[in-house]
Amino acid sequence: MQLLPIDAFIAHLRASIQAAFGNAEELRLGTSRFGHPIPAFKIPGQSRRAVFLGFPHPNEPLGEMILEAVVREAIDRYSPNQRACWYLVPVWDLDGARENETWWSGIVTVERMIDHWYRPAPSEQVEWTFPLDYGDVRFDQPKPETEAVQRLLDVVQPEVLMSLHNSVFPGAYTLISPQGASLAPRISETLCTHGLRPLSPCPIPYVETYADGVFGLPHARLEIDYLRKLDPRGSLSFYDNGAASFDYVGSSCLSFVMELPLFDWTSHPDDGHLRRRDLGARHLAAWEKLWEDLEAAFADEDLAQSDDPLLSSPRYFYQRRDADRATIRHRLAEVLRSLDPVQSVDWENYMADLLTIATQYSQLHRGGGPVLPAAMNVRQELGQLARDRLRVLDPATIYDAGRTLVRLVLNGIR
Repeated sequence: MQLLPIDAFIAHLRASIQAAFGNAEELRLGTSRFGHPIPAFKIPGQSRRAVFLGFPHPNEPLGEMILEAVVREAIDRYSPNQRACWYLVPVWDLDGARENETWWSGIVTVERMIDHWYRPAPSEQVEWTFPLDYGDVRFDQPKPETEAVQRLLDVVQPEVLMSLHNSVFPGAYTLISPQGASLAPRISETLCTHGLRPLSPCPIPYVETYADGVFGLPHARLEIDYLRKLDPRGSLSFYDNGAASFDYVGSSCLSFVMELPLFDWTSHPDDGHLRRRDLGARHLAAWEKLWEDLEAAFADEDLAQSDDPLLSSPRYFYQRRDADRATIRHRLAEVLRSLDPVQSVDWENYMADLLTIATQYSQLHRGGGPVLPAAMNVRQELGQLARDRLRVLDPATIYDAGRTLVRLVLNGIR
């Protein structure tokens, strides 16, 4: 899989839309923090008002393929008698995506991903800085990119909002509004039909499960309630981000989040000699080492006060380490007690967390922090696991599955 650099992708999508729709408009939604115009494309002749958001997080490039599928679907649905429009935002987080494009513009490997990864703290992300006022948690400092999409949503009042995310490791899943819950069995079946195993159980502990791989939306209020319940005496001072786009549009709009993976298994992990509790102990130890290293690194006053964007995420993980420790221990509690052989879901969770840990080390070092032995150890372990057991998914699978899901959701609106 080799995806396009950001400018090339926008140019490619523009050419595809202009070739198919002579009366399509290109809009300028606003300006990014680094001064780049944020484009959107308005496609006429559709039956429903819909907004599609590419790159809601800067490290999630599969929206490139899915937006191509959206254009193809728009062509097939076009009728001059239909008055609604679709609005495609190809790259919502322009600046952040450009920081990542090195790892996906070449051959995609886990090591390249780690070495060039950029994903800032939630309070710096365009998808997580919508206004929020819940209990004693308030946020009213949206990023310019967030304000740009906020204005678009205010004007369009979409019936459907699709946010095109992606995961990394095997297991596909989606998140959907309650009014779309009846579609869950067909969504799950669609994932299977395209060779994508629906993820189960849900990786987000505070949302509903509608079917394998189909879950409720992770509203900010649900996360806040969950954190308070998990540690009633703990502080939420680290919770300094806002709400998401699906929070902003509310229940008047069907919101759908797509999380298709970059990788699939080649040889499925089969370590019959390894017990779940042993892998769970390794899992927890990797987190504990990260927290220990972050605590030592940010004891350096210069590093703690640095405004380097690469440090925002490691600093965030440092600040919320107590809440994360409670969450992760709760999540691993059953695993740590089990003498059963390791299950595939244990490997999936372990590898996903190793990636999170490895990318925090990478951003810490590139942001001016120390070179740490644990950083290389985690990178090497995850790289070896990926080489032994993973393959990059066929782009046609992503395109076809994405298009089928878009069609299913649009056809399912009542």
